[in-house]
Amino acid sequence: MRKEAALCLLGMLGACSSGADKSDGPVSPADAGAVDDGSDDGGTATDTGDGETGPMWPGADWVEADPADHGLDPAALDELASYTFRDSHNTQALVVFKDGYLVAEWYAEGADADSLVTSWSMAKSVTSALVGVGIREGALSLDDTVGQHLSEWATGPNAGITLHHLLTMQSGLPENWSNPYGVYGAEPDQLAYSLDREPVRPPGEQYSYVNEDSMVVGGVLAAALGQPVADVARTELFEPLGLSADWWVDGVGNTLTYCCLDSTARDFGRFGLLYARGGEWDGAQLIPADYLAESTSGQSYDGAYGLHWWIDSERDAFAGIGLSGQYVWVKPDADLVVVRFGTYERIGTEPVRTGRNYHDTEDSGGLRFGVFATLIERALVVE
Repeated sequence: MRKEAALCLLGMLGACSSGADKSDGPVSPADAGAVDDGSDDGGTATDTGDGETGPMWPGADWVEADPADHGLDPAALDELASYTFRDSHNTQALVVFKDGYLVAEWYAEGADADSLVTSWSMAKSVTSALVGVGIREGALSLDDTVGQHLSEWATGPNAGITLHHLLTMQSGLPENWSNPYGVYGAEPDQLAYSLDREPVRPPGEQYSYVNEDSMVVGGVLAAALGQPVADVARTELFEPLGLSADWWVDGVGNTLTYCCLDSTARDFGRFGLLYARGGEWDGAQLIPADYLAESTSGQSYDGAYGLHWWIDSERDAFAGIGLSGQYVWVKPDADLVVVRFGTYERIGTEPVRTGRNYHDTEDSGGLRFGVFATLIERALVVE
């Protein structure tokens, strides 16, 4: 069925993976290509900042503004929406934030600003932020070996693997395919499943995208901070940002730190704004600035991957990316965040990865990150 995009802009204009049989794999921003010109079309807020004397920060709601007043071309944004909402791209939400304001948003038919979307591997970037929290608290260092926090790797072939190796996808460890669906199908303990691997090469030598590595990062976080990862995320990130989210867990309560964070497109924009502003939120430095800078600079994969962030160096930007085109794209020098999420359906009743509980997104078809990001850049008005 054709989805109609609805644009909400100050009321002036109209209106990770998939199921259990798919694994959440990498999507690189390096697929940039020529933009084609296909013809398919695609409230009250608390102002906590002063647009004249200081940065704008969203309160309970985002403050809405005209994109033209913030250096964006509305016609070019319409082109971005037309591309993003082509029928085959199965987009549910596209939202643009500039200078701390919500300047444009589009939703598929039947969805709105309150509709849940899911992250798939975009959640890895949130996991990276929590490592920053651990560093801020003095509980972690990127040079820590996993074995300093998890006894399973204190000795043996994995004893030399560090947190930095895991975050750059250079652990030297393969995926675990003892379950036919990989880590996503493993029940009930996905952390134990992810720890049960042996190296195929020394750590630090080669990039290889492995979901189990991100699951082990979650185990390190929980051990170092002494509480479940989802609890740390709630108190140290989500509540300060005013963000509401469900982070899926496995059958024994391990947070699925490689995927599976459910929220709204608007709330994911808050996470993007935190990174656009160097880890600061309304005067509080939630993520250390030096760690954030390292996280969002090229560390592996020929400079295309940081610490669980994808690097869009061509546009001085970076992105959290998940299966089927879940994007949180951030361009700090323009104070610009753009999020795109695909059509989402939660199967079952609880965000617990057991039995019939799982989540599903529709395929993003021919949606290309490079085209998407180029269209965003074209909307920036050069003064």
